[in-house]
Amino acid sequence: MALALVLPVLLAVIRLLPATTAMSWFAHPWLAVLTYVPISVAGMLIPRISVAEKLMASGSIDASGNMKRFDWGSRWGAVAMYSFGAAVGTHLIPGNGFFSFIWACFLLAANSLLKTIQAKFRRSSLLNFSLYALSLAVPILISLYVGVMLWQTLQEKMGMAGSIPHPFGFFVADIIMAATSGYVVILALSPLIPVAGIWLASSRIVLFLVSLSILGASVSPQFFPYNTYAPKRILLQRTFSTQGQRILGADYDLAVFDANSLPFVFKNVEAVPKFLGLEPGFSWKTVSKSPSGTWMAIYPISRLFVESYRFSAGNKVVLKDDQRLPHIILQNVKEDILNPDRKRIYVEIDMGSLHEVWASVLNITGPLTSWSFSDERLPEVVNGGPPSYICRLSGKDTSENWKFWLEANTSKPLQVDLAVLDHELDDDTRTLLHLFPSWAATIAGSTYLSSYLI
Repeated sequence: MALALVLPVLLAVIRLLPATTAMSWFAHPWLAVLTYVPISVAGMLIPRISVAEKLMASGSIDASGNMKRFDWGSRWGAVAMYSFGAAVGTHLIPGNGFFSFIWACFLLAANSLLKTIQAKFRRSSLLNFSLYALSLAVPILISLYVGVMLWQTLQEKMGMAGSIPHPFGFFVADIIMAATSGYVVILALSPLIPVAGIWLASSRIVLFLVSLSILGASVSPQFFPYNTYAPKRILLQRTFSTQGQRILGADYDLAVFDANSLPFVFKNVEAVPKFLGLEPGFSWKTVSKSPSGTWMAIYPISRLFVESYRFSAGNKVVLKDDQRLPHIILQNVKEDILNPDRKRIYVEIDMGSLHEVWASVLNITGPLTSWSFSDERLPEVVNGGPPSYICRLSGKDTSENWKFWLEANTSKPLQVDLAVLDHELDDDTRTLLHLFPSWAATIAGSTYLSSYLI
């Protein structure tokens, strides 16, 4: 079982070492099956081959009997393992060990049936294996159903599981799929190996299985990892830094959600870097990373990626006559008579002239003691650094502005960061959005960022 997990993971790492593209199986799931399943099955057969060769080399008179005892030890070992799994699972979470319990019960019955059959027929008879496998049909089908559903779900979710900085992030998705493939093989096939190994545990068959996996790993770089049905997720944000009714700067921020980073996108979509004013053959070392707080409007989705890039919009943004930017209005400040070290600040959020607001996010940093949200209770601060409290307001209140109050100590001012995400795009952003191909599912929005000391 350990080899069934380790060998496909090792193959995944080796395959990616010289490669420039990960997740070749994302749009072609059969590639993952061809690459990781055969070597996983080979991993479960190797120990039996090793034991058989050692027994033959030892020159023992009872080598056949020792091999028989090893096979039966494997079968009863499977019963013990699943029984232990059922006990541990039930102890941790009541009702959680049913899967292992089903396997243990059916294996007990199958082993008893096999012992009866082997007493009447030859040990290596195909009838033995057929009846043994038939008696385990129910747990095998359940395992296949659960395993395939798990495998398919993870395979699809790898495209939106989040990105991790290179070089380690480049390997994560393939390692997860390799380990999951090994787990599914273990789940559905491992109890059959002690019986099927009588025919399958040979060096030639293992070599054939390993060769199949190497073939899959060799051809996988020739396949493009995305298509219309399995697209690459890209996040495009037109970021406006504002102060009152002035736009201080406008940029494009781009992020991806899987192991193939933004350089992969620019390499395959040359029109995008050209639109952003990047010269052919530019170095990514010259491209700026997005500052902290850029993606605050989509928090906590922003935790799915730890690396994004910022590109200058190039042209100065001029507000239209009827356009008003979202901003915070300080209504009133009241000091507590009983406790002069505290103050209560009454605040409004004016969404301006935005019509398609998806969310407004407040990030309040400083000596905040209470607020009018969440039953006037602050969430606990679990990490280090200055206390920071985030509150999400969904949509836009069409009748009036969002109104709330903040209570804080007077020792230091509060910093209130406001991020408003609007679905409406300007002409330039729409042009950039349409440059992405059909294999890229690009989500775009306009975010207005502003910061206040109160």
